[in-house]
Order: sequence, then structure tokens, then C-alpha cells
Amino acid sequence: MTAPPDPKFILRGNMDENVYSLLFNSNVKHLYAGDGKGIVHIWDLKINRIKYQLSNGSSPCFNLHATNEADLIVQRRHGTVDVYNVNESSWTLSRSIDYKYCSFCRSQLLPEKKALLVPLDSSVVGILSLSTFNIEFMLDPSKLSYGDKLGTVMAIKPVTEELILVAYEGGRLLLWDIKRNSIISSLLAQEYPTTFDFDVSLMQGIIGSASDKLEIFNMSSDHTLFHKFDKHVDYVTGTSVLRVRPDKKIVAAGFWDGRIMLFSWKKLRPLAILNEHRDTVHDIIYSSCQVETYDTKYLMAATGKDGYISLWDIYK
Repeated sequence: MTAPPDPKFILRGNMDENVYSLLFNSNVKHLYAGDGKGIVHIWDLKINRIKYQLSNGSSPCFNLHATNEADLIVQRRHGTVDVYNVNESSWTLSRSIDYKYCSFCRSQLLPEKKALLVPLDSSVVGILSLSTFNIEFMLDPSKLSYGDKLGTVMAIKPVTEELILVAYEGGRLLLWDIKRNSIISSLLAQEYPTTFDFDVSLMQGIIGSASDKLEIFNMSSDHTLFHKFDKHVDYVTGTSVLRVRPDKKIVAAGFWDGRIMLFSWKKLRPLAILNEHRDTVHDIIYSSCQVETYDTKYLMAATGKDGYISLWDIYK
């Protein structure tokens, strides 16, 4: 491993000591941060100061999304989705939807951005329409022979507009076909998966859990899931977040102890350890375009239980 780089900047403000979710806006001039008190802090990255704050109750902000129709979608811990619109400098809460399920699982936007995947009770994933704001469809595994052993929905990841990967508490990863409402493939992984990511270009994914192991899996051309190898990480008790960088060169793993480890994505070769955070890392994101303020193409932002945000320029 090489010597770790220093962060480009540390954002500190009057945020809660738990910051759960991050999102760059489309031109990467603003960074949204959702905290444990239910407040979304909008940081201006030109001056590195909070410009706006949005709040609707005290339920923690577990994930943030942006679409063409809504300027910001906030998934909250206690089963609420808030939709905000902005006009010049004025933010308006245009809709609040209660899907009535409290979970630690993050919602996900479908690729066409017309629906949100949300966790529901009894191992079900709901498809929440952003047009009607109703649960229009459900991925319900109850009829499977092992359906009662799946447990809570832990993590969701769209592969295409029709294919969805879902990880369950019992350790099983299922590939769903939305159009047919059926399971295409199943992989029995480690129990209590906490996070995973998947790269369509390499058809490769990575799973983290409450153990010291990262599990790499692949998807074949006929959509069969299969185990590739395990990567043991020393002195780790749990993985909280995994993010593959958009250029597919690096994967970042955030752990319960505050460390962020960087690996090469193809072979999972260790590259560096970032020790800036003092407690559990809750979220890691990358910019999707050049960030002029920091002169980098892929700005990485990380946050967690210590209540601040670190910004990184990692290996161009």
C-alpha cells in the first residue's frame, strides 16, 4: 500500500453528530448532507459553507436522490419520503409520502428515475411511483421455499431498468426481474450483509457484512450469480458502506471503526487506508464530473458518526 493522501478539505458545521447520507448536485457546486436530526444541509463547495438547511420533522435522513422532476428526494428512517423543489433560492416541500416501514436499508432510484425502490415488511421491496406517489408494485419472496428465512431487506441495487439485486438479512442475494416479478438467480452469501455495490461493466459485485470479510461475486451473461473470492481485512469488525468509483478503477470500503480502505476494483489489491474519521463511516460518494473548486474529476466525499464530511482527490 502507498502512503495515504491528505483530505482536500474537511466540512464542519452545525450538523448532527450522525451524518447518514450525501449527494452531489449535477454540476457539483453543492453537496447535500442528511443528518440524524432530519436536517438536510446544503453546502456551497465554492466557499465551503452551509448555504441552506431543509427540515421536516426529526426522522434521520437515510438517503438522498435527485431527479428531473424533483430537485431533491429525502428518504427518512421512519418510512417517509419527502420531495423538495427549488425555485431560485427558495425550497418548497412539495410532497411527503409515508410508506409506513421503519428500516436501516437505503432506498434506490430506478435508472429511468420514475420510481423509488423502498424496503417493506416481510422481506418485500416496494416500487414507489414518483408520479402517483403510491407503492405500485412489490417484489414479494413469500412464495419461495426459503422465503421465510430471508429476513429483513438490507440493501438494494438496480442493475438495469428491469433487473434488481436485493440482499437480505439471512445472507441471500437475489436477482429480481421486475417485468416478470420473478427471481432469475440466487446467491447464498454471508449472513447479515450490511452493504453491497455492483458494477455492470465488469458484471462484478462486492458485499460487506458484520464480519472481517469482503465477498466478491460475478454475474454471468445469462444472469447467473456466482461467488468469486473472499477478501479478509485485518482488525475489522464490520463494513458499513462500499462504493465503486465511476471509472471502475477503485472501490472504497467504509468500516465501523471509521477507517476507509481503498482497493483496486478488478483484483481488490489494497491501495491505502484513510484514517480521517473517528467513528462509523455512513456514506461515501463520488462526483460524476470535473469539480473546478478542487481541480479533480472524481471528488470523493465521506461522512459518518463523527458529524463531519471529508473531501478527497484519490489517484487520478
